[in-house]
Amino acid sequence: MSIKKVKPNKKSGFIQGYFNPINPSKYIGPTPIIYRSSWERKFMIMCDTKEKVVAWSSEPVQIKYMSSIDHKEHTYHPDFYMKVKGEEGVEEFLVEIKPEAQIRKPEPPKKNSRKALESYRYLAEQFIRNRDKYAYAKLWAADRGWRFIVLTEKSLK
Repeated sequence: MSIKKVKPNKKSGFIQGYFNPINPSKYIGPTPIIYRSSWERKFMIMCDTKEKVVAWSSEPVQIKYMSSIDHKEHTYHPDFYMKVKGEEGVEEFLVEIKPEAQIRKPEPPKKNSRKALESYRYLAEQFIRNRDKYAYAKLWAADRGWRFIVLTEKSLK
C-alpha cells in the first residue's frame, strides 16, 4: 500500500494535515503532500521557501530493509527528498525527521516499575528499528550519489 493512502489522523497525538506549497513548481513528488508532525510541517515550509532548495518531495521512495528484531523484510518510507544548491554544486539528500529520543540508545530505567520497563522496551525497539532502516537508507542514497540525513527537533529549531 502506498504511504500516501495513509491519511492524516487527528487521534495520532501529532499535528497532521495537508501542505499547500507557496512555490508548487519546486515540489516534485507524489501528492497529496501530507505532514505527519509539526516538525515535518516546519521542514516542508523550509523546503518550499528557502532559495537554496531547488526541488523537494515528501515520502518519495520505498526502501526494503531487514529487521534485526523479527528477521523479516519491511518497507521504509523516508520522509523527504531534497535537492540543494551548495557552494560546490547541487547536493541531493534523503531526509528523515525523528524525535531525538528515537535515534539514540535509551538508558535503562532507574525504577523497575512496569511502566518504566515498558517505556524502555518501546524506546529500545524504536532505536533498533530506526538503526536498521537508516543503514539501508544510507546505502540506497549512496548508490545514487545522495546523502542520507536524520533531523531531530533540535536540528529543526
